[in-house]
This record gives sequence, C-alpha cells and structure tokens, in this order.
Amino acid sequence: MDVTSGRAPGTMELVALGDSLTEGVGDPHGRRLHGWIHHLTQPPAPWRLSANLARTGARAAHVRREQLATAVALAPAVATCVVGVNDVLDRRFDAGRFAVEYEALVGGLREAAHVGVLAMTLHDLSEGLPLTRRARTSLRSRTAAANKVIEEVAGAHGAWLLEAREAVAFRGAGMLSVDRLHPNRRGHRYLAACAAEVLRGEGRVQHTAGPPAADPLGLRLRATGGHLRWLARHLAGSPR
Repeated sequence: MDVTSGRAPGTMELVALGDSLTEGVGDPHGRRLHGWIHHLTQPPAPWRLSANLARTGARAAHVRREQLATAVALAPAVATCVVGVNDVLDRRFDAGRFAVEYEALVGGLREAAHVGVLAMTLHDLSEGLPLTRRARTSLRSRTAAANKVIEEVAGAHGAWLLEAREAVAFRGAGMLSVDRLHPNRRGHRYLAACAAEVLRGEGRVQHTAGPPAADPLGLRLRATGGHLRWLARHLAGSPR
C-alpha cells in the first residue's frame, strides 16, 4: 500500500461522464460538490478519479458531443457513464433517438477504457416529485423505455451495470435531497456502495464498505442548508 495516498500500487485512472447525479448535486462540500463518484474513488479504492466531466442538465446527446472526446483522449482504465434523467424528464422523449446517442456513447467508451465501463439504470424518478397521477404514469413509462435501452446497450458492449431499479426507494430510506430529485449525501454514499459492489462482483474490488448509516441530525441539517444554497446559486429553480 502507498503510505502517502493509502492506495495500492498500480492504481488505475477513472473518468466519469454524465449529468448532475455524477457531478454530485445533492452532496455539497463547501462551495464544491462531492457525489457518489467522489466516494467511490476514495482510498483504498483501486481507482483514481482523473476527471469528472459530468455536468448538470446533460442529456445523452450532450454527453456524447461534449464529454466523450475528452474521455477517449484520457484513455482511462475505467469510465463511468450515468445519463438519461434529463432525457426522460422531457415529455418529448424519443426512445429511438436516445438509443442512437447512448449506443455511440457507450460503444466509444468501451473502446477507450481498457478495463471496463460502468453504466447505471435510472431509478423511479417520480417517487419524490409532486406529480399528478397521469404525469407520474407517463414519466415511469419514459423511464422504463430508457432503462430498456441502457440494459440492452450495456449488455451488447459488455459494460458493467448498476441496477438502480433494484435500489431501495431513496425517499423512504431518507436518502433524497430537498429538491426531491437528487440523492442527499447519504444517498450518494449509498450509490457509491452499490457501484463498489458491482465492481466487487466483477472481480475489480476486493472489499466493500456496505450501505452507509444515517448521518447525525446536525450533519443532515447542515447538508440540507448547503444543498439549498447550491440550488439557489446554480439551478435557479430549474429542474435538473
């Protein structure tokens, strides 16, 4: 073990692509964001985060156009690709168009990342949002269509798949942030634990920490305040 970094020798480079979830919205740390990708790559994990290219509001087409070339140029060992939320929040969502963009995105990453690519399905986005029954049904239908694409493309390219559909309900488990869409700090750490478990199953990680315990009340209140301030500065009330 490297005593200066806490990492094992031969630490591999990881590049993250995607939207606000991977950027870390919901897990503020001062004026910065942490998020699940930060927690996943902390020592003694065998990955070093060389770049987090994820940006709030990104859709699959944006990730392909604005992030893919940079990720390919970095030639990482591992790439993570988590996208689709902003696509399905749009009522004009076109599953066929999403499939074209997602196929090109994952295919390009799979060729560039010499160890592997980690993808993630979408959880039930409607569970925390104030929607009518009709709107909730429609959003769930679009989410299911996107998940079908994600599952098929990941399988075709041999990408590792984190099944967020099988994760616990964020709202019921106290892991949803105050914007009712993103995970809070505990939720992000939970996603990191789920991702680590997928990598452990693939023989890429030896040990995982397991799901995180609930934070103390004071820490939860401070995190909520930090997230509200972040929302006020960056999102201006626009859903992402």
